[in-house]
Amino acid sequence: MKKETHALIENDKWELVPPFGQKKSINCKWVYKVRHNVKGTVNRLKARLVAMAYMQTHGINYEETFSLVAKMATTRMIVALASAKG
Repeated sequence: MKKETHALIENDKWELVPPFGQKKSINCKWVYKVRHNVKGTVNRLKARLVAMAYMQTHGINYEETFSLVAKMATTRMIVALASAKG
């Protein structure tokens, strides 16, 4: 959780909202995952802060989410398209 929180702070993804202002904050929760290696021992522990998307309002806070993760297949496809288009 400390690493994930530090990454969010480093990428300037926090915005302080007044408690009774015009904007309503989106609730979030921590999702934990344990990665095991082939032998079954713990390889690493992962923590991710996830916004509860059902609380978002289209046009207000719908486009303001952040995801630090990109799938490698998506990245390869974008690089291939950029290369093909010159």
